[in-house]
Amino acid sequence: MSTTAREELLWRFARTGDPEIDARQDRILEVLLSANPKMKQRLVDEGRLEGRLDEARAALRRVLAHRQLDLTPEDAARIEACADLATLERWFGQALTAPSASQALR
Repeated sequence: MSTTAREELLWRFARTGDPEIDARQDRILEVLLSANPKMKQRLVDEGRLEGRLDEARAALRRVLAHRQLDLTPEDAARIEACADLATLERWFGQALTAPSASQALR
């Protein structure tokens, strides 16, 4: 899809604040997704992964806070930017025994 076409679609389907127009846009989107089950499943899968990543980040922060291991701004940014579930799970395991937050995030 061209950049121009994408921008036009985003502009035309931007939320208006008008409940009637927004509801009509929602119905159009529902029809389009029902016509393309693979795309719908892809979006569902992406949403699930993002939810799992959010939960993993939160669990890691809770363990570090519980152990009173202070995060530097750089460490906090690394956790927030990490989009790999296996890495977050590894850091979580390391956070259980690491002497510092930086050591946990190796």
